[in-house]
Amino acid sequence: MHSHHSHSGDYVSHATDNLEEIVSRAEEMGFTHYCLTEHMPRLHERFLYPEEEQKAYTCKNLQEDFENYLVHAKAVQSKYRENKSSLKVLIGFEVEGLDTEHIDYTKRLWEENSSVINMCVGSTHYVHETPIDFSPELWLEAMSLSSGQSARSLFLDYFELQYEVLESLNPTVVGHFDLIRLFEPSSSTDPTTGKLIQDIDIETDWPEVWESIIRNIKHVASYGGLFELNSAAIRKGWKSPYPKRDIAEAIKKYADGRFCFSDDSHSIKQVGLNYHKVWDYVTNQLQLEWIYYLDLDEVSGETIVAKKSVVELSKSKFWDKYKQ
Repeated sequence: MHSHHSHSGDYVSHATDNLEEIVSRAEEMGFTHYCLTEHMPRLHERFLYPEEEQKAYTCKNLQEDFENYLVHAKAVQSKYRENKSSLKVLIGFEVEGLDTEHIDYTKRLWEENSSVINMCVGSTHYVHETPIDFSPELWLEAMSLSSGQSARSLFLDYFELQYEVLESLNPTVVGHFDLIRLFEPSSSTDPTTGKLIQDIDIETDWPEVWESIIRNIKHVASYGGLFELNSAAIRKGWKSPYPKRDIAEAIKKYADGRFCFSDDSHSIKQVGLNYHKVWDYVTNQLQLEWIYYLDLDEVSGETIVAKKSVVELSKSKFWDKYKQ
């Protein structure tokens, strides 16, 4: 089994448990491939999170943490390789697709550390320099800064910024594609249609938003990127992983269903959490034939994309632990 997105309390202030404990837990659970993807540094103090401000952090601290992370991750990767572990560790990072300045910085960061970094997760956590996955209040603040001051206009702005991330970086994995939905005010009325947000069909009700979604999917397909099925959405109250069914079906249609698994763990307890529910989504709703994953070529060490059939994965002993 595989995960392409993870964090630890060593290098992320809103996570717990140390990096080596989390990797050890992944090995214990029967993962075969586990990607380490701590956040890249943000460039200005105004983008610090409350838990970072409580630690009196500055951007210099974020930079130092990231540099220390790469050294630590390399040591962990080497340890598991030398011990001939059944777990293969890949080193990556999560993009802060915050604005053009951060996207350009990501390019430099990736190039400067290309000898260590195997992959990256392309994510968008901010719109109009405001976090959209931190709280409902900040989501509404971001909405107020969008051109139409509506959920519709904020969704469009999110997918436009996401496209800048995708088009500029060609990230190996697209992180939580529809994160913008996490704190959407579902019981509020959309002023552009008169419908409740929860009743909106993006394709028919917000066609310009849907067009931007399809454009983004097609771009990822053009360079061979993967879309994560991110189980973190389930622990945050969703019935499915990111992305929801409508967008997942579009990925099947326009990107050949190139999905990979991610637990987006921020603690030991979250390693592999709700994977059985993701598996139900894969088999009973999306009815996928393949699950993709990142691997390292045994000779060159280059990152490659591999895949396993759903039929084969269904026979894995990995699932036994979820039957207890």
